[in-house]
Amino acid sequence: MPKVTLRVDNVSKKYGDRTLFSSLCCRVHSGECLVITGSNGSGKSTLIKLIGGLIRPSGGRIEFSDGDRVLEDAEELLPYMGLVSPEVVFYQQLTARENLSLLAQMRDVSLGVEQISAALQVAGLDPGDNRQVGAYSTGMKQRLKFALLQAIDPAVWLVDEGLSNLDEDGRRQVLSLMKDALSRCRLIVLASNEGEDQIYASQTISLPQR
Repeated sequence: MPKVTLRVDNVSKKYGDRTLFSSLCCRVHSGECLVITGSNGSGKSTLIKLIGGLIRPSGGRIEFSDGDRVLEDAEELLPYMGLVSPEVVFYQQLTARENLSLLAQMRDVSLGVEQISAALQVAGLDPGDNRQVGAYSTGMKQRLKFALLQAIDPAVWLVDEGLSNLDEDGRRQVLSLMKDALSRCRLIVLASNEGEDQIYASQTISLPQR
């Protein structure tokens, strides 16, 4: 797995006349966790999307580099990225196994039966559960997002409110997954309202309320 560096250089985001945030700067490396904090509406999810290349900043520059090579376009960046977000949705008529297999294929990742079982199990889901995902609870769907992240195993984990809708056991499992990812030199960017999931922070960006 390649080691990457994230650079956020004087980044701002505006919507019309409203400035959401400005002058953000940081540098984060593989094996480190950048935590983004702030009140509701401060722009945490927006900054996650900016870092993931889903939207563009109004000013400044965000870039990832792999050694001396800057990853400049979406096609280069995509294989490095994995996202857990409220906006990630699954095919409700498919099982968890079918969802993981299909969504991984969309990322040009081929998963074997044992890989899928391992990803489900480490996220606290039963690999033998053949129900459609539409029958899952909100917490189980959140676990499934982390199972997908674990299965495709990208260099960069983008996690937006990762502990939301999870019970105590689920929270422990997600924190364990993040700890393991950092030990394997994955770079994590985490948008958080929870003090608990900030324990692995190497750097923190605190967004002001506007």
